Amino acid sequence: MSSKKQEAERPDPNPDCNTMARRCLHCGAEKTPQWRTGPKGPKTLCNACGVRYKSGRLVPEYRPAASPTFVSAKHSNSHRKVLELRRQKEMQGAQQHQFLSQSSIFGASNGGR
Repeated sequence: MSSKKQEAERPDPNPDCNTMARRCLHCGAEKTPQWRTGPKGPKTLCNACGVRYKSGRLVPEYRPAASPTFVSAKHSNSHRKVLELRRQKEMQGAQQHQFLSQSSIFGASNGGR
């Protein structure tokens, strides 16, 4: 066996020394088969988020299912489900906007007395 091969197989005697815990800036994952480039630079996204970022589909509602920040009511790893979550969020925002505009109309007419 060559010395290079032996070095590669030998575990690091102190794995926590000199290594900082890396986290995906989008989903918070610490373990990934490959770190990828994101909007903040190289090796800032996990493999799953990096692939989505590169294809232009990285949105706030997307999370890998294994992500520590995954909440099924807010996130999905399915593009179809992400689109559904976004549509629901937009409808809620439109309803809130409509409610606020109606309440300000009623508030203005009562305040003039």
